[in-house]
Amino acid sequence: MRASDIKTEDQPFTPSQEDIDQFNRIARRSCSDREAILADMTKLAANCGLAYALLALYRQQVECGFVLADPTVPEGKEKREFMDDTCGVNFRLLWNPHRELRKNHALLIERGVIAQKVDQSKLINRDKDGKPCYLCPANIALQNPKEILFPIEVCCEQYFLGANFAYIDNNHFTLMSAEHRCQRYRKHVLDVLADFVLQTSGQFRAIFNGLAGATIPWHEHFQVTTSAFPVEAIQIRSQDVQYRGAGIRAARPLYYTPVWVVEGNRPAVVDAADRIISEWEKSDQDYHTENVIGSACGEHLRLFVFLRDTRRLKGTGKFGDMASFECGGNIVLSYQPPPGRAHETNERATFETASLNTVRRLLADIAPVVPNVEFA
Repeated sequence: MRASDIKTEDQPFTPSQEDIDQFNRIARRSCSDREAILADMTKLAANCGLAYALLALYRQQVECGFVLADPTVPEGKEKREFMDDTCGVNFRLLWNPHRELRKNHALLIERGVIAQKVDQSKLINRDKDGKPCYLCPANIALQNPKEILFPIEVCCEQYFLGANFAYIDNNHFTLMSAEHRCQRYRKHVLDVLADFVLQTSGQFRAIFNGLAGATIPWHEHFQVTTSAFPVEAIQIRSQDVQYRGAGIRAARPLYYTPVWVVEGNRPAVVDAADRIISEWEKSDQDYHTENVIGSACGEHLRLFVFLRDTRRLKGTGKFGDMASFECGGNIVLSYQPPPGRAHETNERATFETASLNTVRRLLADIAPVVPNVEFA
């Protein structure tokens, strides 16, 4: 895709011709023009909003080769959809073999995703095995030559946004804390989700994986994308509503793994969702965790809280752990066992033979038993 062919999907942006030119200029720039890209992004965000500026950065990271494949190009990827009239969700199975490129070390060096040689003495925040943190901005500057981080203030704290080189969906970024701290739930997490999606006027969704699918548990981070999650269309019946009032509605709709949908004004939604998660974690501090998806329409905030148990992370037919994308109705599949490892789960076989019952079973496999939460 040429920079002049860039589309911004169906986003309701109203940029001027000057803004469009700046968007395309960012997308065409070399990663060596890092400072110019960041300066142009700051101007574009001021004129058209944060979301539009992030779309420009993502296109630049695709065009320069940092993102391992173009999400807008269908070659090599497949999709199957299964409408479930019981819960109102149109589930998606996504076959994306490009995800497996993240395991090809030689390719990552060739593409500039990782550096061939790094001064190990300069890397910071090592884990117990001596591996440096992958999400500390200082380490990214040394280890990932083409990655461009965009600084942003969220909830009065410094964060950085970087394109996910092994994307799951289009415009997929990692939002990482500037401070090196553990990926653990606290109420601040919900405030970050809320603040970010509202800063993007609802154009981005944001997700938090507690200890259910978090690949880097020692550094606080979130995933964000412009793609809607199928679960956002979930049917909420009157009998599903557990609480209504004080600026919110909290419901436990019919779904195949336990989910709370809490929506309304930001302070009330954050307070209610925090209560749900806190009670869940307190009921079993060794195993209970969560996945959270945040979205917004205007000032109306929606948090989807999936209650998880670290003993139930895998679903039948899925090779890796299931996290927020899968809970949200996007079942991402990419793994085919190499010769000699036929005993391993073959996600291609899962994709080809899938039905609605496959999706239901995957979600049911990770479903813990959840007691009711009483709202005062």
